[in-house]
Amino acid sequence: MRYLGFFGFLLILTGEGLSFFPILPWAHYVFPLFWYGYILVLDSLNYRLRGTSLLSDRRREFLLMLPISALYWYVFESYNLIIENWVYLNTPEEKWIEITMKFVSFATVIPAFYETADLLTVILRTGEGLRVRPLIPSNWRGISLTLGLLLSILPLLLPKFFFWSVWLGVFFIIDPVNDRLRRSSILSDWHSGDLNRTAIFLVAGYICGFFWEFWNFWAYTKWIYTVPIPEMPQIFEMPILGFLGFGPFGLETFAFWTLIWRGDKDAN
Repeated sequence: MRYLGFFGFLLILTGEGLSFFPILPWAHYVFPLFWYGYILVLDSLNYRLRGTSLLSDRRREFLLMLPISALYWYVFESYNLIIENWVYLNTPEEKWIEITMKFVSFATVIPAFYETADLLTVILRTGEGLRVRPLIPSNWRGISLTLGLLLSILPLLLPKFFFWSVWLGVFFIIDPVNDRLRRSSILSDWHSGDLNRTAIFLVAGYICGFFWEFWNFWAYTKWIYTVPIPEMPQIFEMPILGFLGFGPFGLETFAFWTLIWRGDKDAN
């Protein structure tokens, strides 16, 4: 495990070099270099700081994360066929290479979130510090499911007005299902007044979002946004209002993976 972090750092450096000095066809492949490098670096840090990590102790979970993560992101790619919020530039001419590289790249989404969240559990140890009064009523499950269905359907009907709700609908549908299955649930935490898990996955969302946008900005093969909103300051390619969505996306990713894998209702 001691060399994984160093190897990950080399992958990131290689990606940086190909971003600033694009050599084709290799410049097409910087996204996997960055994000598999990121995962390896954080996994190494987690192992050093926590004595455990995805790759050292949860390899079956990690290996399952990869294909499921790609399929998870394809949900949003499917929505994007209608809402048209982003487009890819300079993709490989060979379609099979483009499809393969997208699948390999999308496979990093969930592992990157969980490596980040695991590291944050060490850095943001809050104990009882994020306990408050219950934030939502006891009938939250039905309200959440109804809201989730609305937020998932409206982008298909009114994409120019509800393009943003794509990043909330899946969460409000899945989270109460997790609670019914006696798995970890963000909204159940809110009902009990526990915001620790919420804080960890919100921050993980913004950290991953920052690096997604940072590495995308200088890349040769990249995406740009076509969101139908007024001109405003940007964080790299992302309008600042859009960047705020990375936090809720972190909660959504937690809910999705908890449904697929498992989650002790009392675990953080």
